[in-house]
Amino acid sequence: MKKVLISIILIQLFACENENVNICSDLIKGKPINHLISDQDLNTVQSLFKSNNLSLDNLLVYKLQSDNLGNTHVRCYQYINDLIVFTDDVIFHFDKQNHYYMTSGELISSIDIKPYPSMNTWQVGKSFLQIIKNDGYNGDILKQFEDGCFSCELGYYDLNAGTGYTSQNFRLAWKIIPKDLQYPVAYINDSDNSLIYYFDGIIPD
Repeated sequence: MKKVLISIILIQLFACENENVNICSDLIKGKPINHLISDQDLNTVQSLFKSNNLSLDNLLVYKLQSDNLGNTHVRCYQYINDLIVFTDDVIFHFDKQNHYYMTSGELISSIDIKPYPSMNTWQVGKSFLQIIKNDGYNGDILKQFEDGCFSCELGYYDLNAGTGYTSQNFRLAWKIIPKDLQYPVAYINDSDNSLIYYFDGIIPD
């Protein structure tokens, strides 16, 4: 039962008029099984980690890069309790001899917040529609969102990320975006339905 509960993380929502928000897909996922890089790059990463006695547990590799000095950099999302940590990506750095020399970002070993949400996806979708309305979307554009499909993911968000505070202040949170789009995107606090962060994709001049 615990494994089933932990796995209820990613689900597609259908947002209709009159604030009716219905599940439009039975797609449910926990931590993705496959890393987000090619098989060839994954072989390289696995070799680097194995030869340096590093573990890929709780990590999801999303990019492999090399610089003009011959160094290799492995960018990863972190997962705790099978939930993504939205604010704490890490980068593993290897020199041209393939020796590990540092990590950018902090490796999270545990988060003492149970991965069971108090909100459901219908509530998250309803909140997102209101956020979009408050942002000034209207007319046909707003109707497209209301009639569209949302991607909704549960994870952990550090409220102190980017503030200069050294201590971490994690909350269980939802990331929600229109399906197949990058923006607008919102992070919503699961405990009180408050908006943590919102970006509509527009960078002011």
